[in-house]
Amino acid sequence: MSDFSTRLNQLANYLWQLAPGTETLLDPDKLKLVAHRGAHGYGPKGFLIENTLAAFDRCLEAKIWGIELDVHLTKDHQLVVHHDPHCGRLFHRPDLVIKETSLAQLRREVPQIPLLSEVIERYSTTMHLMIEVKVSWREQPQIVDQLLSALSSLTPEKDFHLLSLEPDYLTGFTDLPHSALMDVAEFNTQAIMRQNRQLGHGAIAGSFALFTSKRVKALQAAGVKVGTGMVEHPAIVRREISRGVEWVFSNSAVELMQQLRTANNID
Repeated sequence: MSDFSTRLNQLANYLWQLAPGTETLLDPDKLKLVAHRGAHGYGPKGFLIENTLAAFDRCLEAKIWGIELDVHLTKDHQLVVHHDPHCGRLFHRPDLVIKETSLAQLRREVPQIPLLSEVIERYSTTMHLMIEVKVSWREQPQIVDQLLSALSSLTPEKDFHLLSLEPDYLTGFTDLPHSALMDVAEFNTQAIMRQNRQLGHGAIAGSFALFTSKRVKALQAAGVKVGTGMVEHPAIVRREISRGVEWVFSNSAVELMQQLRTANNID
């Protein structure tokens, strides 16, 4: 998130705490809570870097339902889990552009960046995988075969979804059912809803503040499942579930789960 959108999200999480549905009872163990880039930031285990095995391990320990992660192709067409096209923001190596770097060099220089295959092997039987596609199949056509091969042992929709901020990035995955494809909106909610309808993708996600109840009901009536984020307060989680939202995305999933379980007197 940009600083501006982060501030807006913080404000929305504060203002929506008294909205209808915030007192709805829910079972945390049945909640489809998705940890956005894993459990990153400062916590009991120190600072955890987003999209790393350590960040995902923390989600597994906390019994989070799913993890959201981002994938890029290396120069030699290997899928790695990292949000940005280069390694500057997290690892102070802006010179390492993933698509221009071999897997061997990337592993040598930034060993914290995992392979997608490692994530699948480690978590796919216990947590749902929300995999955000960060590159276009039109520019890097290898991503389609590589992703489908990596996910071949899993069941679409049941075990994983593919996500993208650019709906066209998902159109190359013609072998996957539309129910496993999720379009993601930022401030362009109406435009993404229109593209979702045109492409027939089975899921959509966006800001809980911008996905009004009217929009949620319209999508549900069309058979489209809805996910909302970035929810950072348990009252907002309860509100989203009361609206029939399927998935709740959060940058604070572990803390949210702990708060919800405490409120329900669950150890």
